[in-house]
Amino acid sequence: MTPLICWRRLPVPLDFDSVPSPVLGVIEALRFNDRSTERLHRIAENEWPALLTWSDARQLTLLLHALCGEELPQSVQDRLSRNHAGGVLRLARITGEFAEIASTLNRRGVEFALLKGMSHAPALTPDPVLRAQGDIDLWFGADALPEARAVLTELGYAPGFRARTRHDSRHLPPMARPGNWTWRGNMFDPEMPIHVEAHFQLWSKDAEHISIPGQSDFWNRRILRDFDGQSASVLCLPDLLGFAALHLLLHLLHGDLPLQRAWEIAHFLHVRAGDEMFWSAWRRLHSPALRRLEAVAFAITQIWFRCNVNDCVTREVGALTEDVQLWLDHYALSPLKQHSAPNKDELWLHLALIPSAAGRARVLLRRLFPLVLARKGGLSRARVAHHSRTLTPTVLDGLHWMWRKRQGNRMVVPAPSQ
Repeated sequence: MTPLICWRRLPVPLDFDSVPSPVLGVIEALRFNDRSTERLHRIAENEWPALLTWSDARQLTLLLHALCGEELPQSVQDRLSRNHAGGVLRLARITGEFAEIASTLNRRGVEFALLKGMSHAPALTPDPVLRAQGDIDLWFGADALPEARAVLTELGYAPGFRARTRHDSRHLPPMARPGNWTWRGNMFDPEMPIHVEAHFQLWSKDAEHISIPGQSDFWNRRILRDFDGQSASVLCLPDLLGFAALHLLLHLLHGDLPLQRAWEIAHFLHVRAGDEMFWSAWRRLHSPALRRLEAVAFAITQIWFRCNVNDCVTREVGALTEDVQLWLDHYALSPLKQHSAPNKDELWLHLALIPSAAGRARVLLRRLFPLVLARKGGLSRARVAHHSRTLTPTVLDGLHWMWRKRQGNRMVVPAPSQ
């Protein structure tokens, strides 16, 4: 195993000091190598509320509580303890609702697989509470969707507000049990409605313009697990990691920053760095196209959280195209800077991963001129404001990206010996 990824080419040193200091402090505190809480200790107490609001949105707050809570100011510890207590209660509600849904689906003979959430513990997340789970994600075969929706409807679930404001090419509109709950500014409110998302595919070629052969094999390799006495199908271990990587990459390509999801992948890579049997199976089961996308997610999480990685991962990252490696060299930190310096640098990675010129053109137009989506109700006001604010900088950044590609400004070095 290797503690740091060895690129095919000599990388440009990334400027971590360009990341806002409080954000970098959180990242450094959650690293697997070279961990440090020094920056966290330098954060003034009156700066913590804003940082915790940022951390809540990136689902890192419960991780901070678990990994370095005792090193933080007492007022922060108290807040994190309340959040953790809320997370425990919410997980208990999710577990109960999932048991009822799974039992009904099993009784009706409707096949499904539990995605994300509880299925990620303990392999990716040591404790399921740390995921700050909001939804119950279930994967169904296309033929089973009508029956699955009927079961959820009979159990009292119905499309709600999120269904009217959000469209997804991979799952049906989210469903929840109606109630009179109101938002009170607490992302860890145990009474927050639990949404169920019925997935019909794990990755959308039509939306991302990137094809991944063999997705149906994930379904065929499902395994049974027990969740507090309730049996349910989940993805096998290599596919669990694969889907986690695809889900993270999907969020990153759309300008989101689910840092807890990145941390759990880094955790898996670190814990399994020496497991040659697992990585042999992973490589055998996953197609080159899938491994390519997984390698991008692995490289990004390794850069941020400095986890150990297996030599198999090193080789997959080293085999990435020059454009993708160029992006990793220059823009891997861009998502961490987005809150203070809005950018769309993930767009250049997306374009580098799309094989067809037509696909690249469609994604470029969609990301640069999304107001058509806004008129159709596909974007919130906040997202419209973000896109409007970043249009000119994005065009300029695009010109800079094209210049970097033309320069070929990295020295070629031999790939690591096999």
